[in-house]
Amino acid sequence: MGDRNPVDLVASFYERLLSGFVEEAIATYLASDVVWENPLPEVIAFGGRYEGREGCARYLALLFEAIQMEAFDISETIGEGDRVVLLGRETSLVRKTGRRYTMDWVHVVHVRDGRLARLREYNDTAAMAAAFDG
Repeated sequence: MGDRNPVDLVASFYERLLSGFVEEAIATYLASDVVWENPLPEVIAFGGRYEGREGCARYLALLFEAIQMEAFDISETIGEGDRVVLLGRETSLVRKTGRRYTMDWVHVVHVRDGRLARLREYNDTAAMAAAFDG
């Protein structure tokens, strides 16, 4: 896996993750010291900084417990060295409120030694918070 380019690695990670193979995606593609950041308003419980594979597993469990993703589309992928930027759009149902949100997002991923070492999400937090607040 270490000889694959960062764009291919990131694409493979998201494909496995979104296909429901969460544990496999974490074990196969994330560095042991990975950091995943998703700063969100307090009304959204899964926002924050998660460290290590266990932390990322906790983040994803909280995320999928809170929302049901109905669409998650990557519209553009930009690779430069060890950095990959994904642009996309998501529609999700908030389980607690029954409300939906649709938002554009940007994810920035850093790859180190053939694994994803840092992920940072930039989301339309106003759209999300409106669906969570209720």
